[in-house]
Amino acid sequence: MKKLSAYIFLTTIACTFCFAETKEELMVKYILTSMQQDYITRYSFYKIGTGAVKQSGEKKEAFEGIEKSADISLKFAYEMGELMYMQAETMREKVKVEIKKQLDEVDNDYKKTHILLEKHALICKNLIENKKQRINYWEKKAEKKYK
Repeated sequence: MKKLSAYIFLTTIACTFCFAETKEELMVKYILTSMQQDYITRYSFYKIGTGAVKQSGEKKEAFEGIEKSADISLKFAYEMGELMYMQAETMREKVKVEIKKQLDEVDNDYKKTHILLEKHALICKNLIENKKQRINYWEKKAEKKYK
């Protein structure tokens, strides 16, 4: 029942998003867009991390958890996109751009992924474990932006 309620709530938000004109509608659009970018950023971080672990020669078990987190992040990114009626190709392009951006940050060198780890690890963990906290963060940012 909780999932159904959440689905109805998110669908309502998505419908609101399509015709965003009021302050509240613009805030919802901002929150959904920001949450989607969060998930895309996290997905990219995890995928690059998986590559780094694989390249290091670690056992398969070492990167299975990272891959699972990447899959969860990508699923949520696509769900946010669907709520905003975003085309799959647009979402794929956003993911590709973010992966390139992060690889550029480490000069395409998996040995430098500690840079990404320091920048993204805590936020990634919190986003997966406590989505509501991150939504609250974006709600506050939206309130400031659309005063």
